[in-house]
Amino acid sequence: MNVISYLEWRGDISITRLPLCEADYAVLGCCSYFPFDGIVPGDFDSVPVSMWSAVNRMRELESLDGDGRCYHYKEDTEMTAQLLVSPRFTSLDLIGFRNKIDESRVEQFSALTVLMPGKQTVVVFRGTDRTLTGWKEDFNMVYLEHVPSQEDALKYLEEAAEHTTGDIFLCGHSKGGNLAVYSAAHCSEKTRIRIKEIVNLDGPGFSKEELESPGFLSIRDRVRSFIPQQSIVGMLLEHSVNRCVIHSSKAAFWQHSIYSWEIQRGEFIRETNIKTLSRKLDETMKNWLTSMDRDTRGKVIEGFWSVVEGSGADNTEDLFTFRSTMNIMKKMGKIDDETREIMRGTVKLFMKAFKKMQTDNREQKRENRRKKNAIDIQGGKV
Repeated sequence: MNVISYLEWRGDISITRLPLCEADYAVLGCCSYFPFDGIVPGDFDSVPVSMWSAVNRMRELESLDGDGRCYHYKEDTEMTAQLLVSPRFTSLDLIGFRNKIDESRVEQFSALTVLMPGKQTVVVFRGTDRTLTGWKEDFNMVYLEHVPSQEDALKYLEEAAEHTTGDIFLCGHSKGGNLAVYSAAHCSEKTRIRIKEIVNLDGPGFSKEELESPGFLSIRDRVRSFIPQQSIVGMLLEHSVNRCVIHSSKAAFWQHSIYSWEIQRGEFIRETNIKTLSRKLDETMKNWLTSMDRDTRGKVIEGFWSVVEGSGADNTEDLFTFRSTMNIMKKMGKIDDETREIMRGTVKLFMKAFKKMQTDNREQKRENRRKKNAIDIQGGKV
């Protein structure tokens, strides 16, 4: 069972009858990527719209006769269809949708506030989208003390708290998980005492110094972090709490998608440990970070992105075209020798890991097919 089949199973049970569970956070994490622009009010003084109205209107605009907006994941179409027939979510109200891309500040930020029964509020932060700006901001986390989306997440949380009453729950997937933890750790005491839970869905961590600050220590017991068994993004940097390892039906980087996470009775299915690949990537990243100071890391990141931006690509998908590849090769020749050597060493490490991920993904697909065939044989289908 994944997050979509979870809705088929439990979508008719209201939140008032059965409180938020892990699978519900997964649903809201998926919703954070929906193109709600112009549908859900951006300010908190406007009248909220129901999840049903917002999703229904979004599906109309996403169609061939719509305004050209598109989904982030291919599974979003099936997900939105199931949401429309799931009373557990259709009656929830949405407000405060923000979607910001600022190339000059190197920022990609998006957030959504969900108004729950009983005056409870869930603030949901989106992860990284397909824009190069969003990915560059993620890389900047490696050497900058704070990035713009973290600062905006803090402002957003304070604004949401000011316009609501009652308990606050925070969640986010990928970078959104990092934003949820960051905003909770840095918010005012007045807001922090209302926060009941912070859920980080395979999001990157923070520097060791940041995690030892008073703000982070004050929320430590309210943070819940989930990572798939071959996590990559969720293994980046340091974390203040032990992460719960869960099972994904995919392999390697493809496990990052919430849609691949397996669910049983509203909870993520647990794994016993983190797979070797993730541990090796974690060790590689930590060794890389500790081998150079912030200034050197910054030089590497800026050098890398000067190459990426010189490719002429408009988004991450464009990076893999022939034209972009040729432009990248030309740009590499113009980087100074020191930066080029550091980048070459880094690329070699991660290309080796990427090849291993591809192999693991093929093996996982074969294993899934074997299991499906075995089930079909037992059920008398073949």
